[in-house]
Amino acid sequence: MGAAEDLRRRRLAFLRRRRPRRGAMTMFEHLDELRSRLIVSVAAFVVVSIAAFIFYEPIFDFVLRPLCALPADLLGRQGCKLVQLSVLEGFQVRLKMTALVGLAVASPIWLYQLWAFIVPGLTTKEKKYSLPFIASAVTLFAIGATFAYLVMPTGIKLLLQIGGDPLEPLLRADSYINFVGLMLIAFGVTFELPLVLLFLGLVGVVTPELLRKHRRAAVVGIVALAAVVTPSQDPYTMLIMAVPLYVLYEVTILIIALVLRRRARAESL
Repeated sequence: MGAAEDLRRRRLAFLRRRRPRRGAMTMFEHLDELRSRLIVSVAAFVVVSIAAFIFYEPIFDFVLRPLCALPADLLGRQGCKLVQLSVLEGFQVRLKMTALVGLAVASPIWLYQLWAFIVPGLTTKEKKYSLPFIASAVTLFAIGATFAYLVMPTGIKLLLQIGGDPLEPLLRADSYINFVGLMLIAFGVTFELPLVLLFLGLVGVVTPELLRKHRRAAVVGIVALAAVVTPSQDPYTMLIMAVPLYVLYEVTILIIALVLRRRARAESL
């Protein structure tokens, strides 16, 4: 009886090894899934961009608010209107604006499609962290972009004043949209750095003690990064990026220490 039971178990184990894994996909199936997810992502981008193209004027007014918030005497005769210096510039600005809005607003959809495509190949532990990681990345980018938008009036005011009274501003539409877009993207992407640091801490590449020990080097690195990344290259914009980044650096140290402490406590049980 025991021998028969043992033989049956061996046959079942053999059949399990021969049977293809459930959910396993061939290369063509992966490519087909990738194509489907790209179609969904592009469709979301196109739909949002079309809506942004239709509602272009209120969106453009929103982008102009940092400029229009400045004193009238600083803006000169142009006021808070922008100049179009070529026939095609207005069309190019409208396309650029709608593309930026489409990419930003549709980001939850295409990020989810990217996550859904990658997650089947992750381990259980990696799946556990992947969704919070993406949510944190989107949140930090939004915080960085929002922070840039809120401080932009002061930054623009400083940049327009720094040339002195002999200069009267004459702002091109294309240049202004490029400046605003670069500011939002630069702040949004740079605010992702604490998340990268947190990931390195969770996998054991860095430790809270190491990060505390190299605080001075971190300050120098953050200031240098802010000086390179900020489109305007002025000290004010550099500082308003560097200060919150260093605060996030300290917060990241506390989070890594807390997570590692909880992990050690769970492993000791």
